[in-house]
Amino acid sequence: MVHHAACIIGGFWAGYTIYNHADIFANAQTGNLIHLVISSFKGRLTLVGLMALCFLVYCGGNVFYVLVRRKVRVSMKIVSLICSSAAVIVVGALPFVRCDYLACYPIVFVAPIQWNAFKIANGNSSSTIFSSNNVRQAAMLTTRYVLGKDKSTGAKARFYWLTLLFFHLGVAFSCAVSMLFGVYGIWFCFVPIALTAAAYYRYQSEKLRVAALVNA
Repeated sequence: MVHHAACIIGGFWAGYTIYNHADIFANAQTGNLIHLVISSFKGRLTLVGLMALCFLVYCGGNVFYVLVRRKVRVSMKIVSLICSSAAVIVVGALPFVRCDYLACYPIVFVAPIQWNAFKIANGNSSSTIFSSNNVRQAAMLTTRYVLGKDKSTGAKARFYWLTLLFFHLGVAFSCAVSMLFGVYGIWFCFVPIALTAAAYYRYQSEKLRVAALVNA
């Protein structure tokens, strides 16, 4: 539940930035680095600078994760949710919300923090901010299940298909609020953030309850 709720956040960011800000996919850097190289060949130096900064900001999010994890005892999932909330406030409140690239940078920064914080769920390695590996895993595991009828393989396949479903529900939600409220639809990202926080609280509460029963 925690993982799939976080997928809604990732999907929301993806839909929001692509829908509102020049087709920029803030969650990952593959496409952005390709744009950087293409812009270099076309002589679009301003865009080269903007995409290079995007790359550095994304790297900065990963550096931040490593440093905070070394220094802070709080769960990185909580840290990620706090950073995500801060990013929503920055994007929604400041004047540059209408500037395509500047509006994306806060999301570019927090995306890898979420990726690292929520990268494992029930033993499955899965990204909550983009879909390439999730599609690969879903397709391969489904094929293996059809061929072997192994229940554990089927459960893993279902996990990845649900990951894709919740991610794209987040995309759909962001598109719907963007149609109604434009760039200020970013404020609705607090809905999946709150859902993820609630799911995490429930998960931790259940862990404490089970631990108490074991120790009783």
